[in-house]
Amino acid sequence: MDSPTALLTAKMIAIPLALTSAGYGINASQNTVPRLYKEPAKIATSIFAHVFHTGAYFVVPSTLLSVAASTFLAYSIPRQRQVWGTVAVMTLAALPWTRLVMMPGISRLLAISEDEAAQHKCGGSGEHTYLLKKWVGQNYIRASFFLIAGLTGLWASLEA
Repeated sequence: MDSPTALLTAKMIAIPLALTSAGYGINASQNTVPRLYKEPAKIATSIFAHVFHTGAYFVVPSTLLSVAASTFLAYSIPRQRQVWGTVAVMTLAALPWTRLVMMPGISRLLAISEDEAAQHKCGGSGEHTYLLKKWVGQNYIRASFFLIAGLTGLWASLEA
């Protein structure tokens, strides 16, 4: 099962998906969401909801696939077991980080996007802007999990 083709295939899944997920997250935090800060709550939260939902279609499956590939590599390459295990853990860490740390703010932003009264209230309080800024910081951390995983996997591949 640990043929050179299987190992190369797993590396070509684990590393690019982790790095692509990092880039996807960094892009959202740097280029997309900050542009929403000055928008009214109705516009900002509806765009955020779209970004969040469409992102989940890519990030969750790619995370799980990358974790599966790096776990296979940890199992198949005993001399690099710790390194590929680290890649798997760092990639997987993004999911509980999202669920436990980011989800309360995300849930509130999604709720605001669906409630006109909340949108109106945010216009005066700036709650949506605060939540968007908080999300950007938390998302940079999430993207760093993917970046560390991808770079560690790349290093492991070059070391082999």
